[in-house]
Amino acid sequence: MSSGNGFAHPGERDYPVEDRDLAEEQNEHLTRSLRAVRDNPSAPPEVQELSRKLLSGRLELKDVLDDPSGYRALTDGIAGMRESWRSMPPEVRQAVRAKVEEKAVEAEADGVGATYRPR
Repeated sequence: MSSGNGFAHPGERDYPVEDRDLAEEQNEHLTRSLRAVRDNPSAPPEVQELSRKLLSGRLELKDVLDDPSGYRALTDGIAGMRESWRSMPPEVRQAVRAKVEEKAVEAEADGVGATYRPR
């Protein structure tokens, strides 16, 4: 059941992440990424819920690993990504690295993320 604000849980809101320890570009990138994960039907439900918690302000970024469900979502998700990465042929991994670098250079040229580069 959906509430009037378009989200599954009553009272849930969607705020941009505003962590004081991050640069503005980093907060914007994090917010976009969390929204993409939240809206991705193939993302694990636990990770989607973690994204909703962060975007609604129910959980702060600094507290993610202290939250049992956040810890599980991240560690399980990272383990799956690590296994996928390890199973890729070296040339595919290199292509992924090149694509990420290309996007970082494009973003910097557009004035976005000048102080932030994804690794």
